[in-house]
Amino acid sequence: RRGHIEYGSSGINAEYGVLLYKSSSSNTSSSNTSTSNTSANNTSASNTTVNLSAIWFTIIATYSMWPLLQKDELEIMYIASMGVFLTLTCIVLRNQETSIHLLRVFLFSLLGCAVIHGLEVFVEPPSRYPHLWPTLCSAYSSVHFGLFFCYYNYLQIQ
Repeated sequence: RRGHIEYGSSGINAEYGVLLYKSSSSNTSSSNTSTSNTSANNTSASNTTVNLSAIWFTIIATYSMWPLLQKDELEIMYIASMGVFLTLTCIVLRNQETSIHLLRVFLFSLLGCAVIHGLEVFVEPPSRYPHLWPTLCSAYSSVHFGLFFCYYNYLQIQ
């Protein structure tokens, strides 16, 4: 088979809980073993990036639901769950080696979410644009989703 998911020692990384995708070009056990070792070595260096992107995606996905949660009057649940998730994220990231550049981009992205929330709370939208803040939230999230789409497709192609 050209590409398949293997549930071996390199298929599921128990330390990070990440399912790793491998492609193999032949079905012989010797080539699968060598591919398996190479894949395990290559993915161990990039697991932090995959984990941070998964955490980042989860945060942005939850943030994108803010207008709907507001409509259903679930603001307190959103704030509480995001607070717990961000606290756990800080604990996880503190124990991992993460690129300082990637961490800065991640924090800048979260700052953008916080700024849009702050604008919604403290600044009244213009009367001719009453839905400015939900639209800005959706646009900000859409840009992130487009970038995540490109990034995850890039990871699959590698």
